[in-house]
Amino acid sequence: MTHPYGKTDVPRSPRRVIALDPGQALQVALEHGVPLVASATLDADPPVPGYLPGGHGEFEHLGFGQVDVERLAGFGADLIVGNTASLQDNYDALAGLASTVAYANTRDAVEWHESALTVADVYGVRGAQQRRLDEYRTRAERFRAAHENVLAGKKVALLRFTTDELRIVTDSIIFPSRILTDAGVRRTESSTPAQPEDTYTSLSPEQVSRLADADVLIHFSGGGAFEGGQVSSTFRRYTEGELWRRLPAVRAGKVFEVPRVSWWDGASTSAAGALLDDLERLVPRFA
Repeated sequence: MTHPYGKTDVPRSPRRVIALDPGQALQVALEHGVPLVASATLDADPPVPGYLPGGHGEFEHLGFGQVDVERLAGFGADLIVGNTASLQDNYDALAGLASTVAYANTRDAVEWHESALTVADVYGVRGAQQRRLDEYRTRAERFRAAHENVLAGKKVALLRFTTDELRIVTDSIIFPSRILTDAGVRRTESSTPAQPEDTYTSLSPEQVSRLADADVLIHFSGGGAFEGGQVSSTFRRYTEGELWRRLPAVRAGKVFEVPRVSWWDGASTSAAGALLDDLERLVPRFA
């Protein structure tokens, strides 16, 4: 297979697989019963999202963002898969241990579903993955049609509270934005990226009034390397201010929190289904 870091001979039926990121590498593997011996996992509780099938399988958790070549050598893997970020510093060393394949993701401006298909191809389950994608798209289309009347009259901003600031998740290639688009959710003008590649817009506490164009605010806290205390402090700093309390969505009670593990760390059809589950619950409350 040709991939961002070269060409690799990939076993047709891998028996001992290491996934180096908790995105598509892990999530697609669990969706299709790929024989994992070890995988990167989230800084969350639980570290493997509950929306994934087989999340409690017998594989060793490597933690978030940790690539220890000596430790990985002990697993006797025949296939190692990771996104470009997870492999950029250790590709040659890992390629000396087993067949190693890098894949591009949204960080590289590649759509989440394309990354999922690429990883499924590496695992030898592309056809099954395509069927899962087709099922998700059918469900998203039904959702859009069922809620068309409510969605037509509301504009939504998706917000992420980080360890030090509030960010608008832009209407861009980023995973939750694509799911919102598929579901027919309209986004605010404030959600438009300044540059096409921008996946977020930072807001200072003094800029919160930019969210006045939102009828509905959906938010989550953290993501990736989550730091709970600092994120909670950021949330309070913004939401206890007068500018936040004056926002039309806040005054109307149209502010909804969603789980970060699916909305931010999701990268699969399972995560997309979890987002649609949340929207099924929330959209009737938009009105």
